[in-house]
Amino acid sequence: MKVLFLTSEIEGLVKTGGLADVARALPFELSQQGIDVKIVIPYYKQHIDQSLEIEIPALDVSLSNDSRHGVAIRHTKISGISVYLVEHNRLFDRDGIYDNGYHAYEDNAVRYGVLSKASLNLCEALNWYPDILHCNDWQTAIAPYYLKHHMIGHRGFKKTKSLLTIHNAFFQGRIPNPQRVTLGIDEKFYQSMYFEDHQMVNLLKAGIMFADGVSTVSPGYRDELLEPKTSHGLWQTFNSRKDHFKGILNGCDYRQWNPETDHFIKKNYSLKDLSGKAVCKAELQKTFGLQVDPDCPVFGLVSRLTDQKGLNYLLPAIKNILESDSSVQFILLGSGDPVFVRKLNELETVYPNNLCFYEGYNNSLAHQIESGSDYFLMPSLFEPCGLNQIYSLKYGTLPIVRETGGLKNTVVGINKNSSNIKKATGISFKKPDIKACENSIKTAIDLWYNHPEKFQQIQINAMNMDFSWQRPAIEYLALYKKLISENAP
Repeated sequence: MKVLFLTSEIEGLVKTGGLADVARALPFELSQQGIDVKIVIPYYKQHIDQSLEIEIPALDVSLSNDSRHGVAIRHTKISGISVYLVEHNRLFDRDGIYDNGYHAYEDNAVRYGVLSKASLNLCEALNWYPDILHCNDWQTAIAPYYLKHHMIGHRGFKKTKSLLTIHNAFFQGRIPNPQRVTLGIDEKFYQSMYFEDHQMVNLLKAGIMFADGVSTVSPGYRDELLEPKTSHGLWQTFNSRKDHFKGILNGCDYRQWNPETDHFIKKNYSLKDLSGKAVCKAELQKTFGLQVDPDCPVFGLVSRLTDQKGLNYLLPAIKNILESDSSVQFILLGSGDPVFVRKLNELETVYPNNLCFYEGYNNSLAHQIESGSDYFLMPSLFEPCGLNQIYSLKYGTLPIVRETGGLKNTVVGINKNSSNIKKATGISFKKPDIKACENSIKTAIDLWYNHPEKFQQIQINAMNMDFSWQRPAIEYLALYKKLISENAP
């Protein structure tokens, strides 16, 4: 079986979020299952610190009669998988990936339209035609449309089926109506069933309708997307494809995130020998200038600073905790909304002995926070899957999560009377508000100081969990086979 995996980012070359991790790990695991996989991404020249060979010097990409683009194709390998990079300096050689730091680029639809169409033109150039075109998020959601309508009658793509995986349905690629002409969208499809969305074009919505299959990154998030209040406005679209919509829980790339082999941390450790975790904790406290105290619980966070991540109720909850309790430490890393950045800087100024904030993303520090913290904060307003809570489990860093999306599929919160102590792997709460969030942190503090034996049991449970990519890869493979068999000639 041949699979073309189309994505806007991949870990190892360029990364802004969890999509990049999936784009690296899933194709690798599929290749281990005997699948011939190729990956296509943009060539973000300013962000890729590698010298990559040119595979195809000139490729003509036509979106419409008035929108033609000459691109080059570069090539490299990641984990043994061929990665093809679409080079177009005007479109992809920029300071940012999706935005300039403040606003999304106005021509994003054209940028990723070129990526999507170029992936199909690349197949022609290589004389390699996939059985499955696997697209990801709004950036490549137009590819199934191009496959079915721009490539209609093309013998090479005659049997190709498409799958659209949605990693976050909040981002939909809603663009001004006139851009549909540039993208080569046929006027007959500019209707509410497909591209039209309140007099704008919605690329994700159309992708859901044109793809042969649709998936998202956890069963919990799939259920939420079928409900009006949690569907980001697309519940009718999702329900129209309900029979072809599947939730497959993401896996964890334990080659990258494993305390037994992690080269970013001070000392490796395992469930059999946790002594290294104490060393990692001391090093983390030292790195961030906090008092090195093994008896003080450390709460870590690595996150985009957005409403989605629950910052609106997490930051007030942390402030309330620190106003009355100096026996805790918080180490937070992230970037995003300037309002949250300012509030975190203010908290650090007021409580310098208890809270440290690093603005930005640093992969090494992210690993150090996972290994050196006792608890990991992930109280998301919504979370399609989430990966950091899965990393935290393996590192024996108990996740504190809100029961939503993939978080409730991966973390078992300890209940009030601790009757589920043999199954609990973290702490969870339901209501997205300050009180519930604050109470969950207080539960963690109480567990740490007053019930160390329960903390240790939950830590053992957490570290014994296995979310490797083998299981989801098998599920994707089964979905591929189902799509290929449907309406087969």
